[in-house]
Formats: sequence, C-alpha cells, structure tokens
Amino acid sequence: MFLMLLGRKSEEMLTHGEIGAMWELLSESLQSLVLKGRVEKGKLDSFNLPLYAPSVEEVKAVVNHTELFDIEHVGMVEVNWDPQDDDSDDEHMVLDPASSGRNLSMTIRSVLEPLIAGHFGEGITDELFAVYACVVAKHLEKRNAMLPSIVVSLKKATH
Repeated sequence: MFLMLLGRKSEEMLTHGEIGAMWELLSESLQSLVLKGRVEKGKLDSFNLPLYAPSVEEVKAVVNHTELFDIEHVGMVEVNWDPQDDDSDDEHMVLDPASSGRNLSMTIRSVLEPLIAGHFGEGITDELFAVYACVVAKHLEKRNAMLPSIVVSLKKATH
C-alpha cells in the first residue's frame, strides 16, 4: 500500500509551516465574508477545522503500533501547493499565480466543502472558494509555497 499525506517537517507540534499558512488564508477568506455580512461572526468563532499534520516519526509510531503493516519506505517530500503546476523552473516563483490560486482552491474545496457547507450553509461555498482563490493567488505572487508531504510504502505484516 502506498500513502501520501500532509505532514510537518518538525517534531514540534506548533510548527506547521506552509500548511498553517494555507489554513490561515482560508481563515482570512472566511473573515472577509464576515465583513461583507455573508457569514455570522458567531458561526466563524465556533468553526473548528479538525486537521492535523503528523511528523514522519508519528506516522512510523502509529504504523508500528498497529502491527498490521511493515514499513518498506517512509520519507518526506515537498510538493507544490498547486497540484497542476510542475512547469516552474524556479521553485521560488509561480508562473501563473491566478491559475495556481484557483487550482489550490478547488483542491481544498474538494476536501472541505462538506464541513464548510454543514457549518455555514451551502450558500457561501461558491463565494468562499472564489475569494480563497484570489487570496491564495496574492500569496503566491510573492513566492511559491510547498507542502511537506509524507510518503509511506507499506506491506502486510508477515508475523
């Protein structure tokens, strides 16, 4: 079995780097909808996004604890925020920030839309992710952003 999941480089719990930035930009987008009167401030204040980015060591510990699989390989790679942008010759520059913003927005929407719609109502999702695409594009105009990802290759335990 092959798994790839968002992770964090540091063992330190509060150091989430670019993953944290990605969620901060989503928070900024939600706050802009509060300012426009599209989202109630109380709804935003009570929103909890249950996400966690483990370290490589934590992934190893969980797999080893279950005793169901043996780890063939585990490592950390960094992938572009935009899953479709592999054309950049310079890892510090995004060739088309607007397109990359839209691509990341659609990716995050595919994961979070049920949580967002369930808490805030379906009426804001189109607007939220359009705003998020613009906010991400502005962020990517300054520099490219990479996500630390843990890659794990597992095989069924043989004991």
